[in-house]
Amino acid sequence: WKIFNSLNSLELKSLEEPLYLFGQFFKKPLECLTLAYYLPQNAGDIARKFIKDQQLLSFIDAECFIVSTVNALKTPMINASMVLCDRHFGGINYPVGGVGGIAVSLANGLVEKGSAIQYKANVTNVILENGKAVGVR
Repeated sequence: WKIFNSLNSLELKSLEEPLYLFGQFFKKPLECLTLAYYLPQNAGDIARKFIKDQQLLSFIDAECFIVSTVNALKTPMINASMVLCDRHFGGINYPVGGVGGIAVSLANGLVEKGSAIQYKANVTNVILENGKAVGVR
C-alpha cells in the first residue's frame, strides 16, 4: 500500500522524462523516495519476507503471472503493488462475467443498436461520413 499510495499521489505522465520526474520529486519528495527504495525490489522477495504460507505465496505468484507473465520473484514490486492494490482500492471491483464480460456486453449493445459484427474478419479500411466512422471494409 505504501507504493500504491505513493504512485497514486503523483500525477503520473511519463516516467522516461527526467524534467518531469525532477518536478514531481520537488512536489512529493517522500513519495518519490519511497518509489526509489522499492524500484530494485521484486514482489516475490518482499512477499516471502513476511508470508510463510505456501498456498498464499502460490496465489501471489499466480497473480503476478497474470499481470506480468512472470512469477512474483521476477515481477517488479512497483508493478505488482499498482495492479494488486488498484483492484481493491475503494473495495473490490471486478466486472461481472470477468474481463471478457466487458467485450461481450459491448458487442451485445452494438448489435442491439443495429450494428452487425463479423468475427475473424480483416478490416482494410474504416468508412467515414462527415468525419465519423460509419462502417468498415
